[in-house]
Amino acid sequence: MEDKALETLRTFLGRRGLPTDTERVVTEDIERVNLFTIGPVLVVFSQKDKGLMDRDIRNYVKFAADNSYTNGVIIVGLAKPSGNVLKVIKSFAKERVQFFWIWHLQTDWTQHRYFVPHRILKEEEKTDLIKKYRLSNPAAQLPSIDSQEYPVRVIGAIPGDIVEIQRNSDSAGSTLYYRYCIEDVNVA
Repeated sequence: MEDKALETLRTFLGRRGLPTDTERVVTEDIERVNLFTIGPVLVVFSQKDKGLMDRDIRNYVKFAADNSYTNGVIIVGLAKPSGNVLKVIKSFAKERVQFFWIWHLQTDWTQHRYFVPHRILKEEEKTDLIKKYRLSNPAAQLPSIDSQEYPVRVIGAIPGDIVEIQRNSDSAGSTLYYRYCIEDVNVA
């Protein structure tokens, strides 16, 4: 299962334009994990079958910071996180911390015909969008999207990014929607 998850993560990171060379990381600092790097990103496979605790997430983030993994941490769990653990993960969203349930990485769902394409707007596109729609405060004026939603994690958006969503319809054709990425939509 880990091999397939690594393959899927390499695909996601490659689409972001990041290197996809993979190396195993050996350490005694953290227990019950398998660590890898995919390019500049640290990938943590938790081996805890009962689920992660908030202190586990904090330990992974601390390990990443102490060892200069500054381009993000992807945590892969055997079980879905509890609400409290998800809050902790979301609190580190600006540091590019993401969580994937291992079953969600067994196939590339972005290739499914019903998957709606998402992408992060570049700075100049962001500026053009703000001018076009005369937005004075995009965070308040655009609908929001959660930093831990599956498509947002796949493209690597962090709070503050504007995400373009392309929806296709047989009757209306292709329509673009814009969402402002925030840490947690339940708090906004």
